[in-house]
Amino acid sequence: MKIPSRRTLNHWLYSRDTPVFVQFAKYGAVGVVSTVILFAIAMTLSFTVFPAMDGMVVDGLPITDQLRERNLIISNLIAFPIANTFTYFMNVRLVFTPGRHSPWVEFGLFTAVSLVSFLAGLIGGPKLIGWFGVPSITAQVSLMVTSALVNYLCRKFLIFAK
Repeated sequence: MKIPSRRTLNHWLYSRDTPVFVQFAKYGAVGVVSTVILFAIAMTLSFTVFPAMDGMVVDGLPITDQLRERNLIISNLIAFPIANTFTYFMNVRLVFTPGRHSPWVEFGLFTAVSLVSFLAGLIGGPKLIGWFGVPSITAQVSLMVTSALVNYLCRKFLIFAK
């Protein structure tokens, strides 16, 4: 297998006209950075402003699963718009070809798809806490995996031109 030249790699990085495996790799890289942003904001809020971590003490009492569940939802609702906006702009810049819709419609559809998959994960993650008593980190990871799969398919085939 021939290793691509530096020029080819540079072209692939900044071009939207790339082989499918390169597009998916760039999508994955953007997704990782976006996930780190969402995770960092949600976890920072969950450790500080909205206590949601296992073993935390609130008003002198151990945090309940119900309070963890509620606060994890609040933290994620705050983190979502920031991560979604970053993801949109990076996907337009590096991954997908815009133009199937006007920019505002495209951003609206992008956000709607992101929101649907995010809400599915947002509901599912905390329910894992409530129904099965899983750790908060496990619930958060399940939200991220669910969102990533749904988002790629919808963005690739419904929102962007290519």
